[in-house]
Amino acid sequence: MKFEWFVASRYLRSRRKQSFISIISIISIGGVALGVATVILVIAVLDGVEHGLKDRFLSNEAHVVLSLIDYGFFRDYQKRIKRIEALDDVVAASPAILTQTGVFRERTDAIQDVIVIKGIDPAQEDKVTGFSTYVDGSTDFLNSELIEKARLIRDETITGGIILGGRLAARLGIIKGDVLRLLIKIAEGPVHGALLPDLANFVVIGFYESEMEYYDNKLGLIHIDSAQKLYGVKERANSIFVRLTDAELAPRIATRIEDVAGFTVLEGMPHARTWMEAQAQLFWALRLEKIATIVIEALIIIVASFNIASTLIMTVMEKTKDVGTLRTLGSSRGNIMRIFMIQGSIIGMIGTILGTALGLSFCWLLSSNTARPAYWYAFVLAVPILLQIFIATQRVLPNKGGWKLAAWILLLVGVGFALYCLVRPISFVDLGLSQIYQMHQMPIKVNWLFVIFINALSLVICWFATLYPAWQAANLKPVEALQHE
Repeated sequence: MKFEWFVASRYLRSRRKQSFISIISIISIGGVALGVATVILVIAVLDGVEHGLKDRFLSNEAHVVLSLIDYGFFRDYQKRIKRIEALDDVVAASPAILTQTGVFRERTDAIQDVIVIKGIDPAQEDKVTGFSTYVDGSTDFLNSELIEKARLIRDETITGGIILGGRLAARLGIIKGDVLRLLIKIAEGPVHGALLPDLANFVVIGFYESEMEYYDNKLGLIHIDSAQKLYGVKERANSIFVRLTDAELAPRIATRIEDVAGFTVLEGMPHARTWMEAQAQLFWALRLEKIATIVIEALIIIVASFNIASTLIMTVMEKTKDVGTLRTLGSSRGNIMRIFMIQGSIIGMIGTILGTALGLSFCWLLSSNTARPAYWYAFVLAVPILLQIFIATQRVLPNKGGWKLAAWILLLVGVGFALYCLVRPISFVDLGLSQIYQMHQMPIKVNWLFVIFINALSLVICWFATLYPAWQAANLKPVEALQHE
């Protein structure tokens, strides 16, 4: 072992005359550990939320949506789809008619809500968004049994079937088999100034349950043939939805989709909108939260590093005689400086390692859905834990390193088991936040590159905190250090 490491390790292990310095050392380690653990946990939560939202968006949305700038209708959409599907990195494409309309429940006269109607070709749409996996009910918009029953018992025209967002249906008090009226347009009546609504009747054949607020709360799916008849746009669509092999390729492929779509100047200017553009505000807000979190947690580590500096400054004051003796025996200023830098760096390293272990443990506990012992087990263990702390800190056991180490290992096992009982996955449903975050459970996703980065940042900050105390110790003159001894 090098000379500097040997002396630094002796300073760390020895019982100081000033026990206050030891307490500050423990606080320093705890502060660094708390900062590292907190930033790892918070960033894991933010990454988990971002990843979860991204997965949900991409499982319900197309990667690219092609439409005209004025959202007008265009012909030959199937030919355009074939050209788009011929592109590399394109998996599938499907036509759609997107509109907004008011809805009435049966036997009501007032508009109850305004929703988004999406007319689709079920077979093609399923290749792009996989919508059928989120449908509770039938996806046969034209020949469902519920439609046939409604036509038999009602004396009004039934246009077809509709799949409603689950939350929308619950809000309107609608069940499967109910008739929903869509307001297509408002026409002028025979009497001057009178307005007559043009309505279409649809039977609710299923519910869309995606756990996404927009889809479950605002969306209604009908067949594209029905949408074309309702709006008088036979063999036309106003959108083409495209799925890619990799969603991250969307910005590059979007321009190629615009080019191959083959729109003329008379038809209008095409615009291919990517999923990143559609959700830009949300993901930018999440990135800002990450940046703010990193800054705040870095400040926590910096505050803990001040404690390291304070500890070393007081250690230098306590070890003035030792420093003078080492300088008299021939130690250079560099040797003295390295001793205290090593001592402070070890404190920072221990805190960083403990913080990383604690942060990753909390991430695992919050993401693991395994059955846990009851909460009371943790409280039953409180007395043994406190007893082990007493044994480890007081001189009850024989003054041998093996006994002390065994006591601390037992203490860590007890604390770990208590945390295992207490820390469990957080349910957004129980907290009433599932509609806000659009998921049932708080997601956790550990970014290992970030863990490495925060460990390196913590060690660098702690290392900088040792420079001034070490420089102060190195500048002590042997004569002045020993003159009062």
